[in-house]
Amino acid sequence: MVTKKILISLTLLLVSTLGFGQYLTKEKAQEDLIEFKTLLKNQSSYYQVSNFDFEKSYNEVERKINQEDSIPIYFLAFELEKIISNIIDRHANIRMENFEDDDYELLNLYLPFAVTSLGNNIVALRYNKTTKEYEYFNQAYPYIKEVDGIYIKDFLNNNAYTRKLSPNRAKQTDELKDLRDIGELYFKQGKTALENIEITLTNGTTDKKLNLPLSNRRNWYYDIGSTFFNRDYSKFGRDKDFKLSKLDKWLTDSIAYLAIPAMSSYEENLNLESYLKSTIEKYRESKAMIIDIRGNGGGTREILNTLSGYFIQPEQSPWVANVAYVRSDQFLDEDISSMQSRFLFNYNSEMLSDEDRKAIDIFNRDYETEFKVDKNKFSEPYYMVLHSKQPIKYPVYILVNEECFSAASVFTSAFKGLDNVKIVGVTTNGSSGRSQKFYLKNSNIRVKLSTMLSFQRNGKTLDGNGTVPDIIIERDENQVLRKGDSQLKKLIEIIKNQAQ
Repeated sequence: MVTKKILISLTLLLVSTLGFGQYLTKEKAQEDLIEFKTLLKNQSSYYQVSNFDFEKSYNEVERKINQEDSIPIYFLAFELEKIISNIIDRHANIRMENFEDDDYELLNLYLPFAVTSLGNNIVALRYNKTTKEYEYFNQAYPYIKEVDGIYIKDFLNNNAYTRKLSPNRAKQTDELKDLRDIGELYFKQGKTALENIEITLTNGTTDKKLNLPLSNRRNWYYDIGSTFFNRDYSKFGRDKDFKLSKLDKWLTDSIAYLAIPAMSSYEENLNLESYLKSTIEKYRESKAMIIDIRGNGGGTREILNTLSGYFIQPEQSPWVANVAYVRSDQFLDEDISSMQSRFLFNYNSEMLSDEDRKAIDIFNRDYETEFKVDKNKFSEPYYMVLHSKQPIKYPVYILVNEECFSAASVFTSAFKGLDNVKIVGVTTNGSSGRSQKFYLKNSNIRVKLSTMLSFQRNGKTLDGNGTVPDIIIERDENQVLRKGDSQLKKLIEIIKNQAQ
């Protein structure tokens, strides 16, 4: 099948900026490009382990800049975004300060339906406000085959590039969010106006072509299994009066359930630590506990640190849960504060005991990272070492999905491998980088980069890999359509069968 390629037109981009007024001379744009290159070289951690030909991309951007006397700032931002997408860094991104997207109609146009994945297919859905469920946009032709004549997977690969090096399921989910915001996708490719879009739907046997107007309303897709978007938990971490007791409950057959929608800090939620401890104690006689962090976008490692005392058994304590390296030009002292807040410490730190160091020595006998860490660019390793304190005896099942991000990714990987813990669901988003923000001098474009390499116990980075569950449970059609939380139901059945 022939794939149509959408080419960037600098001329069209310039025409579309008549109402914006934010330009850079080509000399100023070149200065910012040089500054960007320096940032990647001196600050980024994951840039150092990429095989991408960055110089070729820099030269191409420079060539485009030199074609004009001045360029719009957003053109430079989009070009830098393409470059940064070739780093596995999940926190890395480009943002424009003071950019008024309301000035551009195309940036506020969206697909006229919601989109998500069902297995390997992309489905078009509409939300039924009466039933609170999703329906197929076209029941007879549920799957999207083409967008504007381009095969859907090719369209996404060519246009929704910002997270292309994510784990596969997370990559697809992020691509579909970009597809939903299709006006922005086309704007980045140089289009200035678009009213209709041609969609080819299919049932796998026959196709149906539709020419549809774009919507001025963003059609969101919310997974019924996501704790973050669950109506019962939606105010967690946002409302100081939120009742934490809503997060836990008994399920069938003495199975305990605890939802953690975000890795909130104890400073923001003064009652959270005591709640978690009392909740674990409340369910000590349960047959099993499900910790549901699907949709959890991260935060701090404090919840991880608290629960580790219950999950880790004495025979596996101390438990080396995470190994990280910081860029060596970060003015390091023995334990820099941003690492301490992540419970990461240098081998010789006074925060680690001799017993901890012995555990690290044993761990390192067989431990190898997936690539060699350049000692000229990175610090000595920092270790997160966890301990058994008041261990629970029942098995713990951590339910995850591809939207488990940052501290939620670390939470998942830190507990994988424990004797009484199983990770269940689909591979996490994977991300842990100690991100920093930098601003380019002339354009004020914000560049966010990770400055830490973060490794799992298996030697793989969190970024680009995520954590693969011990038990894979994908969403089925019922869950996609919000008819029921099939992943949770299947996990309950698994626990029941294992308890027999």
